Amino acid sequence: MRGLALGLLVLASCAQPIAPAPVRPRQAPVRQSIFAAPAGFTRLRMLVPPVLERESLEKSYAKLVDYLSRQLGVPVELVIGESYEDVVAKTAAGDFDVVMLSPYTYALAHEQRPLPCLVQMIGDGSATSAGYIVVREDSPIRSVADLPGARFGFVDRASTSGYIYAVKAMLDQGIDPKKHLGPIEFLGNHEAVLLAVLEGRIDAGATYQGSLVSLKRSKDIDPLSFRIIAKTERTPRDILCARPELPEVVRTEIQRLLMVLTVRDRVGRELLSPMSVNGFQPPDDAAYDGVRKVAAEVGAWDAKP
Repeated sequence: MRGLALGLLVLASCAQPIAPAPVRPRQAPVRQSIFAAPAGFTRLRMLVPPVLERESLEKSYAKLVDYLSRQLGVPVELVIGESYEDVVAKTAAGDFDVVMLSPYTYALAHEQRPLPCLVQMIGDGSATSAGYIVVREDSPIRSVADLPGARFGFVDRASTSGYIYAVKAMLDQGIDPKKHLGPIEFLGNHEAVLLAVLEGRIDAGATYQGSLVSLKRSKDIDPLSFRIIAKTERTPRDILCARPELPEVVRTEIQRLLMVLTVRDRVGRELLSPMSVNGFQPPDDAAYDGVRKVAAEVGAWDAKP
């Protein structure tokens, strides 16, 4: 009997359900390159405007550049324009293979030379973004109405949120930057504008929606160091275009490689998060008509400070 009881005990223990092994979430695979580069295609030059300081841009694009290089099987060279106008000039001259254009530089470049475009950026869950006018958190300036006489910093005459839409936001409230502001500076990139505000070299500045997060990432500066006194109308985000002579098979592959990226999976997050991008969508030239209209309204096509 004792043996029988022991046997039954063993059988009972064997019958206990075994907990299933934990299921790990599947990661979206990134396909290793099987792309056959056409003859003569030995590198890809990616031109970008100097939206941020050079080091910050190099860091933010590094993983995407590496991804495209591995998938296309050729070196990808990141070329940072000296200015927004320089990017427009290089684009018109065909001195690039693909170019990431901000909304207004796209309007300028496309007017000079129609471009095949591949994708538009999506960021913060939206295909559009706003610009900001910012001051230091402790500034007495509370609104656009307080700007007359203020030392003001723009990014570049061809910057969408760093100039065009900031000017419109002021004009809409009866402030003419040329007549009512104090000294005006063009500082070249959005980080430079924010740092000039923070250091007290200017009283207020124009920048884009994601610049405070970018400055936190690059310089560890708390976004709460600034106060947003105005938000501009929203615009479409940056658009990636190609040199018309770039082989169509290459353009199609780049578009495919970017369209599959999303921050909803680990691989996409690693590639896109440094750029503050969620993913990409098909390009739509008509989405930039509003930018063209605003630029014409504020006289930006031939604007002088």
